[in-house]
Amino acid sequence: MFKKVTLVVLAALLLFAVPVGAQSSGAGQNQLILLQKTKQMYHNGKLYLAAQPLTELKGTTYISATAIAGRLGATVQYDASKKEYILRDATRELRYAVNKSSYTVNGTRMTFTGKPFVQNGSLMIPLRSVFSPFGITLSSIPAEKKLVLKWTLKPIAKFAVSPSVIYAGQTEVTYADQSYQPSGAAIVNERWEGKQTTFAEAGTYKVTKWVQDANGVWSDPYSVTVNVLPQNMPPEARFATDKSYYKMGELISYNDISSDDENKITKREWTNNAKAFFEPGEQTVTLKVTDSHGLTSEFSQIVTITDESLYTKQEFDQLYTDQGEKFTIDGAGVLKLPTQPYTVVNTGQQTFIRSNSPEMINDEGIYYQDTASGNVRFLIHNQNNRPNPVKVYIVATNENSTAATVTDERIGLGGPAPYVTQAGKAATANYLLSRTTNPVGTVTTIPAGQSRVVLSPLSSKEVVNGRILTMYADVTTSAPIKFSVIVVDASKDVLQALPQLPILPRDGKHVRGTFENANRSINVLQTIGDVPSRMILADKVVDTRLSGYDVLTGEAMSNDGNNGAMYVLNLWHVKPHTLIALNPRGGHYGGAFLINNKLVYATNTTILSNANEAGVLYRTGDTEESVTIAFTPASGSNLPINLLFLPLPELKQ
Repeated sequence: MFKKVTLVVLAALLLFAVPVGAQSSGAGQNQLILLQKTKQMYHNGKLYLAAQPLTELKGTTYISATAIAGRLGATVQYDASKKEYILRDATRELRYAVNKSSYTVNGTRMTFTGKPFVQNGSLMIPLRSVFSPFGITLSSIPAEKKLVLKWTLKPIAKFAVSPSVIYAGQTEVTYADQSYQPSGAAIVNERWEGKQTTFAEAGTYKVTKWVQDANGVWSDPYSVTVNVLPQNMPPEARFATDKSYYKMGELISYNDISSDDENKITKREWTNNAKAFFEPGEQTVTLKVTDSHGLTSEFSQIVTITDESLYTKQEFDQLYTDQGEKFTIDGAGVLKLPTQPYTVVNTGQQTFIRSNSPEMINDEGIYYQDTASGNVRFLIHNQNNRPNPVKVYIVATNENSTAATVTDERIGLGGPAPYVTQAGKAATANYLLSRTTNPVGTVTTIPAGQSRVVLSPLSSKEVVNGRILTMYADVTTSAPIKFSVIVVDASKDVLQALPQLPILPRDGKHVRGTFENANRSINVLQTIGDVPSRMILADKVVDTRLSGYDVLTGEAMSNDGNNGAMYVLNLWHVKPHTLIALNPRGGHYGGAFLINNKLVYATNTTILSNANEAGVLYRTGDTEESVTIAFTPASGSNLPINLLFLPLPELKQ
């Protein structure tokens, strides 16, 4: 009896045992043993379990698609648009559809016995459908109810060619290896055909690569077609003037006629191309051009200046300095010009909240806080002095018994930038531009007793050490809202941190506070431009500063510089041929202005350094004009400023 039981058990063990031959035979050979009607799979001797048992139906053996894909180094995905399942590896793509007895292999339609179906959430596919695409051979051991699959897992050869644009005889070509063995075996050898570091002639070239893995198995070939363009020619620098001889102070016209075989000149560098010269003699003007490949060309031409004078330098600068550029002026002489009288009219309610103190960010906390309603403008101007990045937030708290809204109307950001004038100039320009378009209109609803972040573009900026961030912005509220200007480290959640944040003291130098009636309208009815004159703005006497309070301390505040006050100047009668220019009187100035609703920088590429410089804002034409100038004094710049109104010299031939 004991011998009979032992024989039965032994037979059962033999039925499910994995023979020694189940191990990989080397040289990249893979072996997969499937046990019929079970989930068991032995891949090179290691047991894996399929999602569903191996199933036989109407003479066709089905296997879980994910199970066989995993053994073949492939993946299974579902294409909902085509209602197809995709079994894919680096070189093959098999597409199956449920209840269809055909499938595609790399786009070629093929048929098989049976139809894929879904069983308990798993796609079941005919086992034989993967044989031909993956080079699998099958042997069966019926007595042991085993199917033995064998295949060689080849390494995959792959590479990338750069750069994308290649020129014959000029471009050094590199080949980035992307080859691999799906099993993880090392790539130990490679073979190339058509590989060249530099292609001598233009044309189309085929570059092919094979790789060999540590098992000695070679990959299939992988090829890339390389398109080699004809040799790139350097650009040709060339310019022309309208004549060879000019008077002193006469406008010189330079016509750049440089060319490039690809029309890709990326840089033009002029030397001595002054708009006019004011001493007689010969002047050498040079143009250097560079194309997109770094090839250059230079061209020089001599311009002869006669001893006859057309304009003085001052006359020429007033006539021909481009809008948004600057010219030299007698700063002391400006103060001798008569001043244009004007009256400031405050136009409606406009609460202004300025948070500029402490200007240097040394601590996390609440930098300013006050309750306001209706039309509210903000000015934020800070530099991060902390070692780690920070973010600046405006948090709106609704202390009413019902929900309230805050609507973002306009916003102008500058920075984070390394220089205060850079941040202030950009913020001013962006804010003025926002006034020329439809309001932003972002509405934030704040439930009673809760807080929300508003003006989110501000807090989207991460400010690293040493950088400056400036913002001008307008919002409207449906009810009184408590606004808090908060700085925390960039990694923190501001609303979670808010209850623990301290209110920080002023730095004793810069401005913070709340000011009313921050919109200023100036109407000038008298004629301007009949004589040289100036208009004084943002000083302490002629143009008084906004008065307000630091509500956190109760201290009375003066809005020094009137930064954040919105000025609109209506000059109703400006004579023909009048230059309107900006002259800084307190030091350097870098800002922007809306002139008849067009943005003009002061200046385009730099700043006004001192009172001996003036920036061109506008010139009137041949008839009298009304001119509207809108601006807000730029943070990071010095005040006051003067607007100059200078009759232009008569045009000469």
